[in-house]
Amino acid sequence: MTLNTTGQSAPPRYIAVATVDTLPDGGMLRVMLESHALVLARRGNAIYAFQGMCPHEKADLSQGRIEEGRLVCPRHLASFALDDGAVSAGWRNVAALKLYPARITGDAIEVDANAVNRNPPGGNRQVWDLSAR
Repeated sequence: MTLNTTGQSAPPRYIAVATVDTLPDGGMLRVMLESHALVLARRGNAIYAFQGMCPHEKADLSQGRIEEGRLVCPRHLASFALDDGAVSAGWRNVAALKLYPARITGDAIEVDANAVNRNPPGGNRQVWDLSAR
């Protein structure tokens, strides 16, 4: 968890990324949250938010499908559990799917931006400054 300057965990910071009417039951929707590509999935009143690209071959996961509580990658057919991100058997070198807290508030679908920033979909990127000599 990220700690704030007082040494306490940063509270969730939910940001609206879509409305309920844009995500039908059984559907998936690609959204952006503070420059991070995410995918939302809906099963009844349950909303799932996860990284937008497959951790294996970087396929667009919004093009996948949901089967029996698992997200199936559209490119290589590995599947990921929507409750914990675990990859299906036989894919030992594939990282788990990154999942993020999501909720419905009124007609808005919200995702915890602090959780996304703590564990970004593309990983923590290092920017090299080669201008200084």
